[in-house]
Amino acid sequence: MQADPLDGTRWALEYLTLDGVSHLVSGRRIPELAFLDGRVSCDDGVNLGEGTYDYRTEAMSLRVHPTTHIPYPAEPLVEHRLFDHFERVRVAVLHGDFLHLRLEGHGDELVYHYEAEEAPA
Repeated sequence: MQADPLDGTRWALEYLTLDGVSHLVSGRRIPELAFLDGRVSCDDGVNLGEGTYDYRTEAMSLRVHPTTHIPYPAEPLVEHRLFDHFERVRVAVLHGDFLHLRLEGHGDELVYHYEAEEAPA
């Protein structure tokens, strides 16, 4: 069995494409994903979530549920409410320091950048 290349890694959202429109995230570390022992934890900038993931040769599924329920701003940023998109993840591609999570339909994707352990908060 092949080792899980995501296990023990942390990733910060760099940009996302939804409905054909790409959005750059403003250089902060959040939203973030972390993978450990088949579990995933995430922060969308407002709420935290956790769940499980399955990654096998680029095929991926995420099952994430919010663990906090803080109301989103009246005009949330596009990167907020990521939990709504995680269930659509079908493919994960590691390319250098980038993790591309490709969503079902319309060419949508979430692109994360690897965060080294010593990266500042």
